[in-house]
Amino acid sequence: MYSATVLLTINNFVPMTGIYGQSPSIVATIAPPKDVSPPPYPSPPVFSGDGQSIKITVPKGYTGSVQLIYQLPDPRYMLLGVAFKAPNGDVGEMEFRDVSINRDAYGSQMTVTDSCVSECDHVTYSY
Repeated sequence: MYSATVLLTINNFVPMTGIYGQSPSIVATIAPPKDVSPPPYPSPPVFSGDGQSIKITVPKGYTGSVQLIYQLPDPRYMLLGVAFKAPNGDVGEMEFRDVSINRDAYGSQMTVTDSCVSECDHVTYSY
């Protein structure tokens, strides 16, 4: 399985007002993905992008899944979840079937598994 870590840094925390759509956003930095897969590494790389936008390109014929592991190593904050949206309006339930969150006294980590189903080839999800 191909895996990459993505480091999250909270630059400015903004408490939510409790009213959906009216809360200002938290300002955070999302680092580019760092491939942590076991070698050999394919060419071109599976993971690319600047963090704000991450592209996953698996080798032709690959039938496994791919994981993005978001790490927030700041104990003052915790990851709560993720929501996906595709251009055609679906929410990625077929593509992203497994999302797990782990927390401890040192931070939190969210692992998103991309099932690499062919029906979702060339679909760009925002989250």
